[in-house]
Amino acid sequence: MEGQRATTRLMGDLGRIVIPADMREALGWGIGKELEIVMSDISTRSIVIREVLLRCSLCRVESENLRKVESGYICPECTEKIKQIL
Repeated sequence: MEGQRATTRLMGDLGRIVIPADMREALGWGIGKELEIVMSDISTRSIVIREVLLRCSLCRVESENLRKVESGYICPECTEKIKQIL
């Protein structure tokens, strides 16, 4: 993987680990950034930590091109589908 970095950290008694500052800065993650922790396969004994992207309220697809509508978001594809039925 291009730009791959690795480091080790000890887990604290509350299950916390610290993401190194250089990694947070490279990813643009500041205080209050919402992160998602995914364990897709327990046999690999690993997790993925990634930035939470907003999801379309209709199809649940993650996208950076969402429109805010009321209390949710709609992706361009769902917007087009709605236009076709109206």
